Amino acid sequence: MTAYIAKIIPDLASKISYETATYWAFTLAAIFFAYRLALVFVPPASQDGGVPYIPVHKTLQWMTKGAIGRYEVSQSLDKPYMHETGVVKSWMFGTWAYKVSKAEYARKLFMQTDVYQKINIRKMMPHNLGPRVSGESLSFENGDAYRGHRAVVSPAFRRSWPTRLFKAPMLELMSVMEQEASKPLDVLLLFRRGTLDVLGHIIMSYDFGALRDPGNKQRAMYDSLLEAMLHPVYNMFPWLDLFATGERAKQWEYLHHFHSFIDTIIDERLVEMEKRPPLTEDERNHADLLTLLLESYIQSKSGKVLDERGKPVTPLTREQLRSNIGLFYVAGYDTTANSLSYAMMELARYPDIQKKARGIVLDVLGDSKDAYPTDDQVKELGYLDQIVKETLRKNSILAEIRRRLSAPVQLGPYTLPKGAIVSVDTWAMHYNSDYFPEPERFVPERFAEDKSACLKSNAPFSFAPFSNGSRQCMGMKFSLVEQRVAIALLLLRFEWTLPENSPFWDTTPAAPAGLISPIGLLINVKPRF
Repeated sequence: MTAYIAKIIPDLASKISYETATYWAFTLAAIFFAYRLALVFVPPASQDGGVPYIPVHKTLQWMTKGAIGRYEVSQSLDKPYMHETGVVKSWMFGTWAYKVSKAEYARKLFMQTDVYQKINIRKMMPHNLGPRVSGESLSFENGDAYRGHRAVVSPAFRRSWPTRLFKAPMLELMSVMEQEASKPLDVLLLFRRGTLDVLGHIIMSYDFGALRDPGNKQRAMYDSLLEAMLHPVYNMFPWLDLFATGERAKQWEYLHHFHSFIDTIIDERLVEMEKRPPLTEDERNHADLLTLLLESYIQSKSGKVLDERGKPVTPLTREQLRSNIGLFYVAGYDTTANSLSYAMMELARYPDIQKKARGIVLDVLGDSKDAYPTDDQVKELGYLDQIVKETLRKNSILAEIRRRLSAPVQLGPYTLPKGAIVSVDTWAMHYNSDYFPEPERFVPERFAEDKSACLKSNAPFSFAPFSNGSRQCMGMKFSLVEQRVAIALLLLRFEWTLPENSPFWDTTPAAPAGLISPIGLLINVKPRF
């Protein structure tokens, strides 16, 4: 009997220990989840003057509806709470944050860059995948650190953007569109393929081959990473990445592959540059962005690069160098593809405007399939800029421009506290009839140079698709030239319409938050030659 008891006691103790541990593990996990969820239902008390807030369940309801469209979200979720006050609180990125919709408030924030500071979302959401894509780039820096990043990075953008830089991938894009025009085209997918090839060509002289191969694995990887960055549930509850499984776990693998790819290119290019003499001015004018960035990076290591205050900058680390290159892809890939897709959508909705724009292009370039705009010719296509800007007003790719306050800010009757996260809501401003009369209409002439142009906004800072102030997107000129060339070639070579049964005649099904992408946009394209 003694021997039997001695034998079963360890087994019993082991069983009790396992069951007890399991019980407490589940109990603690349940308490953790309950605690985190409880934090999101009511904002903490704040001496902000009584800013209204959007109930979390309403935000979650709209963010998980799928292709509902940012316009519907803005009108149904945001506008009722912020139309009168111009300020509201909402739950996003795992915390309560403020959104503003008045141009006067936006102007105050944009002009106070020492107060309205970039957020290091990677530190704010340390377990979340999204912020790690562009990592430790200038996008998240402030003060001297930002000035140092900018001094190294800006020489790559401090140049004109000759149209020849875009020629090879743009002509290939037109050729592929012509080949695939026998059925309605998923233009966003096509422009993503084309934009990836354009960026590969201009950033690092690399051929992704995405246009030649619709199933290109690298393009699929970038699409998946963008989806991961913008996932509404993971952005509302960023700690869920601690338990990543399935597709989310695969996206973490894509992230490591993306970083490894850029690191390899940097290593190869640095070896080449350190062996050769400094670039001549002509070579610099023809160089890709990576070459210019690495030239500046090498000079910064010897103390030759000064920031705007005349101080030698602290050289970037290798991770920061990689992060800034990753930022070029993130900032230029989906934004340009979305903008071009929306431009085609709007011109399909308004055939008279499409016809007018085509007439201007033919007058400048001539009616020949082989025409391609020169630098002088593209300057004559100013109406295309008006189309791009009106497209971005109606379909702003960036829903919110988010920062953190380093000091309290007074906005009307409200005092937003130090440390608060504050966003300028571009959609709320762009659809405010006080700034843009008849905002639902597509009227490119709003952006004509004539200050009395039809339905033009005269409110400063009311148009902000590229942000505003001294931290306006440094790639804005690059994007506008690229889009002007692309739209000119599209108008020259094709005519297009929406299918009769397209939902895009009356609505714009799109992602509800983050980078606003049209979902399911099909367009009938007819070659002109």
